[in-house]
Amino acid sequence: RIKLMYENSIIIPEIMPWIMLLVASSGIFVWRFLGVVLSSKIQKDSFFAKWINAIAFAMTTALMTRIIIFPTGALAETELIERIVPFLIGIIIFLFFPKKPIFGLAIGVLFFSVGIFLS
Repeated sequence: RIKLMYENSIIIPEIMPWIMLLVASSGIFVWRFLGVVLSSKIQKDSFFAKWINAIAFAMTTALMTRIIIFPTGALAETELIERIVPFLIGIIIFLFFPKKPIFGLAIGVLFFSVGIFLS
């Protein structure tokens, strides 16, 4: 017989996912809180602020590239061209409307949906 991890635990197994969600959320919110508190002490044009901004953009770009080039789940069932073309169209729309990024997102999603529907 396989011994389950929670057999000797004092925590009720049914609430374990909620406890894990609370722990993970607290880890996220601690850093967000520190960001809010410390952001007033960091000058916007400082080297540190520019470095943080560059890291954030690099992580976002890497994530988007991974999702488009190496998708998982249902997205993996689509062709690469069906993912790249709507993405590029969304970026072009975003460049035309830089103050309204939702336009680029909406048009990209629309083109992706139409491409999937037509294929």
